[in-house]
Amino acid sequence: MSPALRRIRRIRWTTTAVFAITTAVCLTVLVVLALRIDSSSRLRSLTDGLASQASTLGEVVTYTDGTLDLSRLQQTQDLRIAPVAGVVTADAITYAAPDQAALPDDAELRRVVREVTDDPGVVSFEAAEASGPELHWAAAPVIGVDAQGVVGVEAAILVGGPVPGSAEHDRLALGLAVTAALLVVGAALLGHVVSGFAMRPAVRGLADTERFLLEASHELRTPLAVLAVILDEARARGESDESVLRARRQVDRLTSITAALLLRARASAGTTAVTLEPLRLDQVVEAAVTEAAPEALADGRVVVDAPATVVTANPELVGQAVRNLVDNALRHGAPPVLVAVRAGEVEVSDGGDGIAPTRRRRMRRPGVGRGEGTGTGLAIVAWVARVHGGSLRLGSGPAGGLQAVLVLERRRRGRG
Repeated sequence: MSPALRRIRRIRWTTTAVFAITTAVCLTVLVVLALRIDSSSRLRSLTDGLASQASTLGEVVTYTDGTLDLSRLQQTQDLRIAPVAGVVTADAITYAAPDQAALPDDAELRRVVREVTDDPGVVSFEAAEASGPELHWAAAPVIGVDAQGVVGVEAAILVGGPVPGSAEHDRLALGLAVTAALLVVGAALLGHVVSGFAMRPAVRGLADTERFLLEASHELRTPLAVLAVILDEARARGESDESVLRARRQVDRLTSITAALLLRARASAGTTAVTLEPLRLDQVVEAAVTEAAPEALADGRVVVDAPATVVTANPELVGQAVRNLVDNALRHGAPPVLVAVRAGEVEVSDGGDGIAPTRRRRMRRPGVGRGEGTGTGLAIVAWVARVHGGSLRLGSGPAGGLQAVLVLERRRRGRG
């Protein structure tokens, strides 16, 4: 499987995962909100019911001549339906149903009596039974008149009970969780299928691009190879005039450019992976300079300073970039051309007129050159630098011309 297809497959699975996670988050929020609304609704209903019962029972209990009259309390429907009820004074518990152990502890009872005494009205609170689970409560004041005719709060009546429907709430939570999980699985499957359909044109386009690049590679390299053989045969027959030599050099240059462009196109399309390996940068540079400008190297127009350096790079791409830089310096600059190998870098400078600083950024773009030509040389070098995680820097050289620095990825393994 090509790198591009693997990338498309990763994108598809990533899209599916994002779709599933987004659906899961949304459904989780909805489930949590639904459960909270259900709990809040049941709690509000319980609180209102307890408050209403406490208020009604508070009116039934009377206080006369220092005595609480609970005779009418047993006859009320509100008391029969209340799970727990009690009547408490500041000093004692005068009534408890089903028993005193069902009421809150003494400290909580004294607090409630003080609260309804200080501010007569229905009070709602939560408290545990003395020997049981936590319940919700409502307390109402019992108003009475003593022998002197003073009206005041003489006791508090409490009504308590658990939040109803706990089992139904648990079943609701389980049902919502199962439904949400099924919806997430269904959404993930649907997203995977939809993303597969959406990416089919990209897969077909990728296959068409791969087929075109293979055909172009074959169709371009074959006539160039034949032309090179014809020129070599002409030189072998003694027809080695200047035009034949120039034609042979142009064929070599066109072959190199064609190979680099095809490799760049296939790598950019993702149909070919660019592999990096430890290599001797100095040896790659020396071989590339020898191939690109053997005559200039022999007569001293090109000087190579290449101490032993090891980097992790692609030898074919680095060689192509060095050939482009040397060819660009010879064609558009002037001798001397200095090729220097540094730690993870290759510097190529010439003695020409250089490039104005305002044009240097544009020189890295395809189709922009220093003069006559395709304008692909520096663009290919810049792409090679990006593939290696580096960059192409353009500046002024020591001789006044252009200095191009190919910065490769800084992964040196040592020197030797």
